[in-house]
Parts: sequence; C-alpha cells; structure tokens
Amino acid sequence: MKYLFTVFFLFFSLVSFAQEILINTVNKEKENLDHINVQLLRNNKTINFKTTNENGVCSFVIPEKAVYTLKFTSLLYKTKLVEINTSQKTTFQITLEQQITEIQDVKIKARPKISFAKGDTISYNIKAIKDGTERTVEDLIKKLPGLDINENGKVTNNGNVIGQVLVDGNELFGKNHKMSTQNISADMIEGIDFWKNYTTINGNQSTAINLKIKNEYKGRITGNAEASYGNKNSYLLHSNVFKFSKSGNLAFITDANSIAKDPVSMTDFYEMNRQEEASNTNDAPDVDIPTFLNNDGKVKSKDNLFGALQYSKLGKNLSVTAFSVFDASRLEKLSTLNRIAFPEQPSTYNFFENRSEKNKGYFGTTHVKVKKTFPDDSFLYYSFGYNPSEDNFNQSINRNTFLKNSIFDIENTVKNTTFGNFLSWNKSFNRSKMIFAFSQQQNNYRSLLHVNSTENIFQNSLNSLSQSLATDSKKYTLTFSLQNSFKFVTANFRSGFSVKDENAILSEAFSNKSEAKNLKTHHYFNEIFTQKSIGSFDLSGTLSSHFINFNQVEKHYFEKNLKVQYKLRLKASMVFSLEYLNQYKSPEFTQLLYDENYNRNLSYMRNGSLRPEDLANTNTFKFNFIRFNLSRGNYFFSMLMYEKANSNFSSDVSNFGMISETLNIPGNLNDRWFFIASDDRRIGSFLFLKSKFTGSYSRINNFVNHIPNQTHLKNFQLGQKLVTNFKEIPVQFDLGYTFTQTVFKQSLFNTSSSQQNVKLSLGLRTNIKKEWIGSFLGEYLIQKTPQNIVKNCLLGGQISYRKENSALEYNITMNNILNLNSFNYINSSVSLLGTDETSVMALHGYITGGLKYYF
Repeated sequence: MKYLFTVFFLFFSLVSFAQEILINTVNKEKENLDHINVQLLRNNKTINFKTTNENGVCSFVIPEKAVYTLKFTSLLYKTKLVEINTSQKTTFQITLEQQITEIQDVKIKARPKISFAKGDTISYNIKAIKDGTERTVEDLIKKLPGLDINENGKVTNNGNVIGQVLVDGNELFGKNHKMSTQNISADMIEGIDFWKNYTTINGNQSTAINLKIKNEYKGRITGNAEASYGNKNSYLLHSNVFKFSKSGNLAFITDANSIAKDPVSMTDFYEMNRQEEASNTNDAPDVDIPTFLNNDGKVKSKDNLFGALQYSKLGKNLSVTAFSVFDASRLEKLSTLNRIAFPEQPSTYNFFENRSEKNKGYFGTTHVKVKKTFPDDSFLYYSFGYNPSEDNFNQSINRNTFLKNSIFDIENTVKNTTFGNFLSWNKSFNRSKMIFAFSQQQNNYRSLLHVNSTENIFQNSLNSLSQSLATDSKKYTLTFSLQNSFKFVTANFRSGFSVKDENAILSEAFSNKSEAKNLKTHHYFNEIFTQKSIGSFDLSGTLSSHFINFNQVEKHYFEKNLKVQYKLRLKASMVFSLEYLNQYKSPEFTQLLYDENYNRNLSYMRNGSLRPEDLANTNTFKFNFIRFNLSRGNYFFSMLMYEKANSNFSSDVSNFGMISETLNIPGNLNDRWFFIASDDRRIGSFLFLKSKFTGSYSRINNFVNHIPNQTHLKNFQLGQKLVTNFKEIPVQFDLGYTFTQTVFKQSLFNTSSSQQNVKLSLGLRTNIKKEWIGSFLGEYLIQKTPQNIVKNCLLGGQISYRKENSALEYNITMNNILNLNSFNYINSSVSLLGTDETSVMALHGYITGGLKYYF
C-alpha cells in the first residue's frame, strides 16, 4: 500500500507544477475555426492531441515552461507548424491558410487519387469513385478500397468491423452502422475519412469512419419521406429527418414495411444489448436472438414497424450522445425437413415434416452517454443503457415417419430486460492517465414454453409440456487503470474486482418438477500491457492474472496476448503482423441446470458433469498481411488464423426419434483454421475489381449416444466483382460471381453431406441528365445438395425520376420479379441427429411504385 501512496504523491506533485495554455485558431478574416486538429509536440514527440471547439479554442496542460511545437491539420486548411515559448505567454492565436484554391479552364487528364494518408487518418476522395448512381452512403463505401459492407450491414476494414460511424465527428446511433449508411443520402456527403485511432466519448481507443456533410446541409432540417405500394399489399413507408449543426446532430428515422426490409440486424441487436463494463471484456451478451429478427429473407411474409431518435453534441466542457430505438415485427415462415437417421439407428427415426411459424414481438433500446470535462482536462463519464424485448414464437409441426403422422403445437414467449450503469473518472498527468471506473449490470429473463403433441413424449397423460424458466443476474465491477506513455515504452496497468450473482428457477407444471440454482462469482484481475516501437517494428503484449471464486471453489489462471507488427514503406506500403492470444471461458449459467430444459426444437438440454470451475482454454494464432497503394486505390489484405482449445465444453446427444437429449459435459480438443484474402484493385481509369476468398475448417469432439464422435466442417467462398466508373457515358456495369461450398462430416458413422451455391450476377446502373437514376441487378442462383438441384433467376432494381431542383422523386422498386409467388432456399447438413435436408420458402417477388419528398 505504501507504494501506491508514493505513486499518488508523485503524480499530484507533477500537477502542482502544471501550466495551462490556450490555443485559438482563426482564418485570415479572424473568424474562429472549429474542428481543427492540434498536436502538441516536444522534441518531435507528440505529448497531447486536441480538436478545437466551436469557438476555435482548445487547451493543453503542460508539465513545465519550455519551447513546444504546435501542429495544425485540417482537410480545409493547410498544415501548419508553429513553435511556441510558454515561458513568455500562455495564450496563442494562430492564423491558418485555406488550402482549397479555384482552378479555372484547366483539364486534369491524370488519374485522380482515390485516397491519401495523413498520420492515422485515411481520407477518401469520393469524387474519384462517384458516378451519380449512388443513392446512400452504403453505395459509396462499397466502392472504397479497404472498406466494405458485410452481410449484417456493418462497415468493415481488413475484415474487422469498425467501431463507429460518425457524422462530422459526432456519434450517430452508437455502433448501429445501418442507421447512417442506409439513411444518409450520398449527395449529402463531401468526404469520408477512416480513423485508425479514434478516441471515443469515454476515452477509449477505437476505429471509425467519419462522414463529412456538405455545408448546404448543415444548420437546417433536411431529409426525405417516401411511400410506395405494390402487388400482394406490398408497402413501404419511410422517413429520415436530420439536423447537423454546431449545436449538435439530431436524427429521427421511421419505417414501416411489408417487404422484409429490416432496419436492424441480428448483430445490431447484440450491440444494443451490450452494456458498458468496467472490466472491458468483449464477451457477447448472453441473450437469445428473437425469432422475429430474421434478416435473411427466408420468410413467407414479414412486417416491420420501426422508429429511432438520436441526439449528439461534442463540446469542450460537456459532451452528450443519446439515442432510443423501437422495433416491432411479425413474420410467417414455411419450411420442410427431411431427416435420415444414422446407420444402426431405427428406421422409425427417419421422418419428413412440414413446419409453419407465426412469430411476433418487439425490442427497444435507450442509451445515454454524458462526458463532463473540467478545467484541468480531467473528465467524468457516465452511460446508461436499457433494453426490453418480447418474443412470441408459434409453430405447428406435421411429422410423417412413414408409419404415422404426428402433430406438435409449440408456443414460446420470452421476455428479457437488460439495463446497466457505467461511471468513470479520467485524469491525465503529463504522459500518464489514471482511470477509476464502476459498472452495474442487471438482466431479467423469463421463458414460458407450451407444447401439445399427439405423442406421449413427455411421459404424462395429457401429452403436453408447460415449462417455465426464470433467470436473473446482477453484476458489479470496480477497476483502476494507470496508462503511461513514456519516451521509451508505453506501459499500462489495470486492476479490478467484480461480483456476479446469478439465479435460475426451472419448473414444469405437469410433472411438478422444479430446480432452483444459484451461482455467485467473485473475480479479481490484474493486467499489464506494454508497447514499444523499434524502427519499423511495433511490439506489444498483455499479461493478465485472474483469480475467480465460484461458490467458494477457487480457480486461478493467466491470459496472454502478444503481437509483433512490421511496416515496410515503399511505393506501396506493406504491413506484416503476428499475434498470439490465450483466453479462458467458464460455462454459461443455464448449461449447469440438471433438470430437463426443453426448447422449441423438440429437444432438451441438461447438465451431465459440467461444473462452473471447468474452464475452456483457447489458444489463437493469427498472421496478417496488408499491402496498399492509396493513391492508386489498390488494397490487399489477408489473414490466416488457427484456433485450438485443449479443454472445452462438449455435448453428448442421444436421439429418441420424436425427441432428443443433449448432455453438457467437459470435452477436449477443438480446433479451427480460418483464412481470408481480400483484394481491391483499380484497373485503368474506369474499372475496379473486388475479389474475396474465405475458407475455414473446424474439428469438434463430441459424443453421439455416449460414443465418441468427431464433427468436421469445411467451408470456402470465392467471389469477384468488376465495377465500371465511366466518366463520359451515363451507363455503368457490375459483373460478378460467388461460389460457396460447405461440407459436413461425422466420423462415428462416416456420414457426410455437402452444399454448393453458385451465383452469377450482372448489374446495370445509369444516371441520365441527373434526373433519371436506374439500377438493375440480375442473378442466376444454383443451389445443389446431394438430393436436389434448384435453379432460379432473380431480377430486381429501382428506377427513379427527379427533375432538377424539384423536391419530388417518382420511383418504381422491383425485387425478384421473376418469382412473384415464391421460391425456396435449400440446405443440406449432418447434425448429431442425422442428415438433414431442409427447404425454406423465400419472400415473394414484388413491384411497388411511389413518391419520395426531399426537404
């Protein structure tokens, strides 16, 4: 303890000699300039980094009077270096020169640069890739080298989802990227920046893309509202209202549709249920995905009702960001399942069944973040999150075992509520930063499952099941962090403690069975992080010690993370990195219940021999290679990852024909290989080629009917897309293909199955006289399994007409118009119950016409 007091004494001694300097940036007309990046340097080393506020002012606390250098950077003003002597004065006014000059009567024949790097920022020249057919920000991002949009609507860089999508430096709906990328018009954007080291409102480091809004859209209410209607009562009502100004960013988005256009993805749902935690863990929240959040279009019908409100303001003394989202949906889903049991199992285990689902529900989220900055540059940060949801699942199953028909009616209502509070105090001391943080999290979960059957699978006279599962958890965490950026090394220390109390009650009405379980977990942890740059090498490592008490049973372990990165700067920059990660994980609380915990799939799970202190130990090795030439627009990224779990959690599955059992037990070796390669390449002046290959191989040890088994899963996907960017003609083309293959294999019965999908696509985009915008996409989809081959032509697109300077736009939207009734997706896999061939009805095609009003 005496060493801790010594550290505090040294830090507060430094503060007593600290001095504050004020920086004011102006233009030639002496107007204050906001959002100017200011770096404070000494001996060519960056000491601190700030951004000027709306008054063009920022401040620094310096440890001593001396000669410093200020570096000013902005996309609108020329970079400037100024030497200051704080022994003479503490207030400095700096005049910046505008770097935008008008060039008249000059034709530039050279190929324009797509992007350029400045420090940790990559700025994209969207004029170099824009052809006038882009409707939203998402259309722009898909064309930028190094950036992409994944299947969940998330913006990715080097295969990793970026942290934030910002608008003029302000947050917009947290990490819900689709709110920004699919609702902000491409015409509103002046530029896009990718920030490798973005400091979030709570002081953490993340990645972000910043959307820069054109001046004509600032300081006023702008947006659009549209309505369209078509065949089979297909409709869409949508509105966006934005106000981007110095007083903050305001956004209001509403949507109602019957065409399965989902405003929120499953990944967004996870993000919104993730509460800020003082321990900085990246574990996914333990919540079930609602059945109505079906984002793949594999539904007979789906209606959505959505609303979202956001406000954010970054200020010198006070920063606030808050948003609230509500989504209600209902869907109908039709599918078939043909199961062939493993050899040596009874033939009565084979069946064919029809499934009909009618699901509905809602979820909401409210997040508030507040940051209060004090004159000494310390700040207090608070955040609050609240997430209620309700899921009503209804399914009817008609199963034919070729001897008789069986009927199952399933109803499952799930209610879940999560909320949390987070509070931290951050204080900087010259090259050091101290953080105290406290977090509180609470989750309440209720599930009611009712099953009526024509078969006596529940061992009661009513052939019915009525099960209730109620769980609640409370977690409190307190941490202390000390971050030090010394000249020779970066060294961070973090220490903390958390206590988590979990309770569960599982009961079944007809059998009168009931189980109550409690788990109290105390977790003590200490972590050391170091980072050192040596020439072109960057070395970093983390070592953390964990001491956990599970209901008085103690466990201690170490986690490690090592990373080596090498940067080679030639005409085209190259980055090599090698990373090792070692992690431990305890079982999920519900895996520890010993009574039968039934689910919607006519199976139940119970604990075989799993204990809270049984930990899964995973070692991950990762190699990355990046090569990019920003000025030419070429960007190549590859990653090879191997993941091995020497100890893990496993399953012992028994098939009883009408129902199945899963025992949770300790397991041993699981491993996985994963490889991804992505290449964005500019060919000549008018062509862009995007290529992507992903491959994975997983090996999982488990049991079938108490007999050891090994599951093998192989998957790879290859896709390429050629995109034109003609400047002289109004027509653009997209040509691409995607080939996917998945192979399943079970070693016990030497049973395997495979799935192949081939998709050929041809797109046509046009902008005629800046009034007519058309986009059409034709796809030829081949689905192949060992039992079936399905071929479909998919055709869709959008035509819009808007007279120049008019507020009205007329549009026609088409989707899958060659299948106006429906078509099916098929899939083949080998589970631990047998070989399954499934077919799911997809949403019918539609044609809608409507109006969009811009304001």
